[in-house]
Order: sequence, then structure tokens, then C-alpha cells
Amino acid sequence: MMRLTTTQRGLGYDHQRTRRERLAQLRDGDPCPRCGRPMFRGQYLDLDDFPGRMFGGPQVKLLAHRYRNRRAGARMREMAKRWRAAR
Repeated sequence: MMRLTTTQRGLGYDHQRTRRERLAQLRDGDPCPRCGRPMFRGQYLDLDDFPGRMFGGPQVKLLAHRYRNRRAGARMREMAKRWRAAR
């Protein structure tokens, strides 16, 4: 299976620029939208897409703990696989 580049996956320059902007706006202690725990500079934070790029439509981009964001993405991918297999 061919691995897509970050740009092909929608995580290219614009996404990275937006992440840098959101990190600059982050106030230490702001809550994570995924788990509600405080976020701080120096932690591993991702720019999270709500409701998720796989659903299309308008996206709200928020910072979230990397672990929580990637866990949610993996959960959505698994649900999509099951849904496709059931069709």
C-alpha cells in the first residue's frame, strides 16, 4: 500500500500553519476538547478536525492532546471499516 504525503492527507502547509497559529493563541490550562484536561505548551498537541475529515463538510480546527486526537481518529477509521464491510 502506498503511503500518502502529508499534503495528500490534508496535513500540508496550510494545516501546519494553522497549528502554529493555534499554539501561539493557546493559554496554558485551556481545556482539551477531547478529554477536558488542561493543555500546556510543551505537551504533544495536534490540530484536531471536528467532526473529522472523513465526514466532509465544514471543519472546526481545535488543538487537542495528540494521544486523544489520534485515538479518536483510529476509532473513527475502525467504525468506517465495519460500516463498509457491512454494506
